[in-house]
Parts: sequence; structure tokens; C-alpha cells
Amino acid sequence: MTVINSNSAAMLTANSINQNDRAMTSTMERLSTGKRINSAADDAAGLAIATKMTSQIRGLDQAGRNANNATSMVQLADGAAEQVSNILQRMREIVVQAADGSNSASDVAVLNVEFKEAASEVDRIVDSTEFNGKKLLDGSAGGANSSVTFQIGANASQTLTVDFSDFNLNAGGTANAAAVSTAGSTSVPGVLTYTLDVTSQIEGEAIKLGDVSYEVTGSETDNTDLVAALNASSDSSLSQFTFSGTTTVIATADTPATTGTVTASTLDNIRVVTGPMEVNLVSFSTTGMGSDFDAALNNIDNAISGVATQRATFGATMNRLEYAVDNLASASLATATARGRIEDANYATETTALARSQIIAQAGTAMLAQANQKSQSVLSLLQ
Repeated sequence: MTVINSNSAAMLTANSINQNDRAMTSTMERLSTGKRINSAADDAAGLAIATKMTSQIRGLDQAGRNANNATSMVQLADGAAEQVSNILQRMREIVVQAADGSNSASDVAVLNVEFKEAASEVDRIVDSTEFNGKKLLDGSAGGANSSVTFQIGANASQTLTVDFSDFNLNAGGTANAAAVSTAGSTSVPGVLTYTLDVTSQIEGEAIKLGDVSYEVTGSETDNTDLVAALNASSDSSLSQFTFSGTTTVIATADTPATTGTVTASTLDNIRVVTGPMEVNLVSFSTTGMGSDFDAALNNIDNAISGVATQRATFGATMNRLEYAVDNLASASLATATARGRIEDANYATETTALARSQIIAQAGTAMLAQANQKSQSVLSLLQ
């Protein structure tokens, strides 16, 4: 039928041109942004997945930066601990020199001057070692205690806790009432048995009983190692050891033939070690090495051993953080690659689609002109 008002060919061509124009606009948007998904309408499910991956990638990248900061923090602490160790070595050297009988009283006095200054420098280093305003070696690195928790993962609970310990000269000493509380006593014929509640405050630290040290790892149900260590002790004042419950250590006191109630004053042979200084060395900075050179040497040896152990912790932590950084970088790369497959534009595909759309647009425009020209044939019937 020959009509003028309804040009179906022209309308069909115009509709095709509009559809092609939308496709070309979408292709040009993808090419200009580099993304296949520019709105939720492009791929709703893909957008949801890519968004979760983005959160993971950004979390992994930040965790990597956190781990690098943690490494710097531990490196600073280890550097200061190294100087403390060097000073303790020099103090030990001074004591060995002073213990020689060829020295006069004035010689020992001169040596004692350097000894006291060296001891004072230990506390000065401890008090001045800071990272980002946080003191690292004075037992307050974590605020309430010396433990610092680093977020080294993209998700909750992916942390690493490091105990920076307490390097102050007075960090050692007798049992601390804040960390150990007494819980009565158990009477055994001829034996005084002390019962100590090991609280969570000293988790990860050492309990010193005579010449035996035991590392507290938390709520323990099997304490065979502790019992064996205590029973193997060469300290004759410790005659019986048992374990009760999950957080209770039972140990004997200096007078095995006595029974009685435990008080804080009777815990002299049971000591909580809260830092690398396993002995109280605070007197070294005031009175010096004293007249008992053997005792001074033993105390310094304990302190050197404690500092070395803590430095080993720092070293192991730095290695762990290095592994963590490498793993985080690898995980971030893999996740970013997977996200790219979902939301990144394929330029080979999109440029091909653009060329196709452009050709169709040109052809559609030509056909629209032909469809419009077709109506002109009606005029020949009116002539």
C-alpha cells in the first residue's frame, strides 16, 4: 500500500539507528574509562563481585603497608636492644676487671664510675627509644602492657602480636602482686606447698621458681613440661611440684618442713620475669657493682641472656613480617587480576564493536534517507 502518513520503512530504520547509537555510546564509554562495568546495569552480578574484590585488594595493600611499618618499629626496638646488650657486655667486662686482686681500692672506684654510668645509660636508652611517639622498651609499648598487635591482614583477626618486653633495670625482681595472686596453701606432711594463680596478665612471659623458668602460654590443660622441669630442678629448696587446674602452679618454698598460709612476703624464691632483665639491676646505677663480684657477674649474665632472647624474638618477628609482606603483595596481585577479568574492558573486542557500530550508523543513515525518499514517489500519482 502506497501511503504518506505511515512510513514504516523510515520508522524501522530510525529505530535501528537509535539501538545502534546506544550500543556505540556504551562501547565508547568502555573505551574511554577502560572498564567493562560502568554502572550496575552493565553487569549487576559482576559489579557485586568486583566490589568485594576491591575491598579485599585495598585491605591487602593497606595490610602490606602496616606490615612494613611494623617491621620498621621492630627494627628500631632491635637496634636499641643491641646497644643495651653492648652496654651489658661492657659492664660485665668491667666487673671481671674489677674482680682481679691486682687492683687497688682506687682502681675499683674508678671502674665503678664507668659501671654506674653504663647502667644509667641502659635506662636512658630504654626511656628514649620511641617510634611514632610510642615508647618501645619500657614495658608500655602496647599501652597497658608491652604487647603490640599489628593488623597484617585484610580481614578481622588477621593480626600479629609482638611483646616488646621491659628493658628497664628494675624490670626483674620478686613476684609482682599485679601478675600473681596467692590462693591459699596445701599442707603435706613435711612440705609447704604454695599455690599461685597464673593470671592472663603474664601470658607469654616467664615464671621463675628457684633456678627453673617456665614460659606461660595461656590457659593450659597439659602441663607435663612444667612439672618435669620443676622436678628436674637442682634447687634443693624446691622439693615438690604439682599442677592443678588450667591456671594454677603449685610449688614449694624455701622451708620444705613447714606448713602455712601463703603471703606475698614469702614468694621470694618465686619470681615473675616481666622483661629481658631477669634480675633487678636498679642498684647498678646508684651503688655500682658492689663488693660481691660473683653475684654481679651472675646478674649481668642473666640480663645478657634475657636481652639476647628478646632480640631473637625481634629477629623472628622481622622475618615473619617480611614473609607477610610478600604474601600480601602476591594475594593483592592475584585478586586484582581476577577483578580485572570481571570489570576491565577488552579493547580488542570493544574497538571491533565500535567499528561495527560506526558502519551500521552510516548504513542506517543512508537507508533512512532512502526510506524518506520513497514517499516522494507518491507525488508522481498526483501529477
